[in-house]
Amino acid sequence: MKKGISKGQQMFKNEGKIIKKTYQESFEEYIDTAKIRGLSEDTIRTYYHHHKYFTEFIGKNKNCGDLDVKTVESYILYLQEKDIKKTTINSYVQNISPIIKYCIKKEYILNDFLIPIVKTQEEFKEILTEDELNVLLQPPKGKDFVSIRVYSCVWLLASTGLRASELRNLKIKNVNMLDRVITCNYTKNKKVRYLPISSSLYGVLDNYLVLRNGEGDDYLFPTVYGEILSRTSLQKGIVKYCHERGIQKSGIHIYRHTFITRSVERNVSPLILKNIIGHSSFKQLNHYYNAKVSSMVDVIDSIAPKLNKKESFVKKKGK
Repeated sequence: MKKGISKGQQMFKNEGKIIKKTYQESFEEYIDTAKIRGLSEDTIRTYYHHHKYFTEFIGKNKNCGDLDVKTVESYILYLQEKDIKKTTINSYVQNISPIIKYCIKKEYILNDFLIPIVKTQEEFKEILTEDELNVLLQPPKGKDFVSIRVYSCVWLLASTGLRASELRNLKIKNVNMLDRVITCNYTKNKKVRYLPISSSLYGVLDNYLVLRNGEGDDYLFPTVYGEILSRTSLQKGIVKYCHERGIQKSGIHIYRHTFITRSVERNVSPLILKNIIGHSSFKQLNHYYNAKVSSMVDVIDSIAPKLNKKESFVKKKGK
């Protein structure tokens, strides 16, 4: 038999065979590609977090060839038995989805399948009221660096709608007080964006920068040792800050929801708002907007048909 024919027959015999890889090996491969593609450290950290729970369920030596839709469905049922919220379960599943899709693309898993999700009831995103904002934006009693740092962070979050990761990675050189603009280089979509500095925020940052007293390449909001502030430290600092003022709403992302809602209610151009917030589409912007019921009532009163008060169809008592 000729060499070419023999080789062709051998290749044909191998077609359809699964390349044996454990899920753990596939995950490590995927993380390497994610780093090459430039995915953020926060995103990669999230993959590690959810990978841990999935491998606890399937076992570290689970072969990719044994994974299918039934495996993921069983994982969802396993999470549901632990009374985990539906939205959290979807987050867990969505963060193992890229690895499974990678395995399918590499033919570690031969049969493609759709990743199942749990249907959930959409809820309005919580926002801060005007009164709550006024309380949070009052200067702190403490004049130490940590107190002023958290206070300045709250002001910046409330004034720009920054994400936590974007705020943590800001450098002193990113703040241009002369032109009243902040350059945000570390973004979710890898696109640089520019944030205007309001007159009030200008005063807060001006005082903070005097206290901060650092060089251009230093982090704007560092630890007391000058290192990048961790998300956990930022979160804990803001929670403590809010609770000391009697405000129980203490999530970092709530400032983003509030900023978007307030901007829409004040008729800020959607295009300008999208550029400030850093969303790639208006659809994402709509997902974050949480219209207050009072605002919707005002709008509907202005556009709905009006009843002539003189033409009442309800017969009053005694008439």
